[in-house]
Amino acid sequence: MNVAQRYGGLRLVGWVLIIFGILVLLGGVIGGISLLSARPYPGYEQGLNMIGWGPILVGILSGIPPIIMGSVLHLLTDVEQQSRSAIVLAEGSRKSSEAAVKNSEALMKHTETVMRNTEIAMRNSESALKAAPVAAVSAVNSTASDVATTAANAAQNAANAATDAANAAKSAVAGVTAAVPKLGR
Repeated sequence: MNVAQRYGGLRLVGWVLIIFGILVLLGGVIGGISLLSARPYPGYEQGLNMIGWGPILVGILSGIPPIIMGSVLHLLTDVEQQSRSAIVLAEGSRKSSEAAVKNSEALMKHTETVMRNTEIAMRNSESALKAAPVAAVSAVNSTASDVATTAANAAQNAANAATDAANAAKSAVAGVTAAVPKLGR
């Protein structure tokens, strides 16, 4: 996540400290090396050239602390930015989780409806199956018009069972279709 950077002034102070520390460090090292390589005083050739090490040591000891302080300021501002970014990411994750829970609840309701419709369709199918033998027995004892009426009733019961099963399937598809697009939000 991209989060706006804050504390620009603090970062600027960090850069100023780093640049100042580098300049002090380079000044001390360059000054010391120039003193070591020059012949600035009598006795230099007899091994008394220790005067050049002082500026090098002072440059190192004076240049490193500002560099460290500037780096620490950058570190602190980066930690703050990463913390805010993590908070924004966690908030987005929480919202997504809440949406997923709501979609799961809706999907459960649709599943329960499908189960009820399937049970009704099964009961109607069982009724149609029970009615078929009765229709066959009554056909033996009845006239042709009675047989046709009984067969038509059995066919109607079977058609009702098929319609109930189709409605259950449509309800399941509608429930899933309604719930799935919401999962991406």
